[in-house]
Amino acid sequence: MSPLDDLKTALDSYYVAIDSQKTDQPLDLAAPMAGLETFSLNPPPDLHPQLRHYLESRSYRKAWMFLQDQTPEKGSCGR
Repeated sequence: MSPLDDLKTALDSYYVAIDSQKTDQPLDLAAPMAGLETFSLNPPPDLHPQLRHYLESRSYRKAWMFLQDQTPEKGSCGR
């Protein structure tokens, strides 16, 4: 599995856990958050600069959209 596949899996797990918070049996968010944090701190050297920016800014929705070949909306990060 490639690093981008690992990132996609981590983002999918994160959003499944987020969505589960509205249920009677919410999933633990710690593991998905730890995976994303680890990837953000140790990204592959050839990671696209825009994707690197999204991860450093913890703009996980934008990172997920980028990986789905969608164009994220401009945010207010000022960059």
